[in-house]
Amino acid sequence: MNKFHLIISSILVFTALNGNAQNKKTDSLTVMLDSYFNNETKKDQAGNLVSWHYKWEEHTNGGFSLWGDEFRKSGFRTSTLYAAPTAQNLKGSSVYIIVDPDTEQESSDPEFIQAAHVKTISEWVKKGGILILMGNDIGNAELEHFNTLTKVFGVQFNMDCKGKVTGDQFEMGKINVPAGNPVFKTAKQLFIKEFSSLAITAPAKSILKDRNGNDVIALSKYGKGSVIIVGDPWLYNEYVDGKKLPAEYDNLKAGTDLVHWISNQISAAKK
Repeated sequence: MNKFHLIISSILVFTALNGNAQNKKTDSLTVMLDSYFNNETKKDQAGNLVSWHYKWEEHTNGGFSLWGDEFRKSGFRTSTLYAAPTAQNLKGSSVYIIVDPDTEQESSDPEFIQAAHVKTISEWVKKGGILILMGNDIGNAELEHFNTLTKVFGVQFNMDCKGKVTGDQFEMGKINVPAGNPVFKTAKQLFIKEFSSLAITAPAKSILKDRNGNDVIALSKYGKGSVIIVGDPWLYNEYVDGKKLPAEYDNLKAGTDLVHWISNQISAAKK
């Protein structure tokens, strides 16, 4: 091989290796949002049936577009899983989020969490995955099957409704973040309304309570991974866009804090 060909070969090898490294980096920063257990549908303006409610691409009040922006700003690729979770389709994702599983009133054919899903998801977490589980108050999410998953990590939804708010009396849903919170480093005052409170046992621990002592958010370490469980899908656009809530509420900051915490967990696992 002459010198010219050797140089060209070296460049091609370097490019291929660098490309593979970039792809691995992208895969390791994928945040996957479930749209199998939460798959409410409605017709769009063209009459097409579309999945909606807590979606990355949804810019209306009930969407996650703003929270998705925070993930992307931190280097994540947002993705959606429309199928049941399996070891294969979770592979390559560092974060998996399940929000507000459908009830029979919300879907004509809801998909409930089953034992096989629990096994797949828990094994994925044990290997280092970051799992975010968001419920809702009783009647607005399917919590009975959801609890078969959360109990693996030491948490159960109490199937109640706490933090009720009348009209625009936002102070009824105000929750102060205590100093030294392991996740919320900059957010000081949050608004979370009408959530299911949590029952928490080891290995989980409470990281946020409301003014009445109800557990709202729990953190659980499981194998090499971590799980955050919240009693409500509270980071949707309506309460992070700064239009409805008074300025003193830090819901968007809390969403950003959560993204940064997730990033730190991923970085720590690589060391």
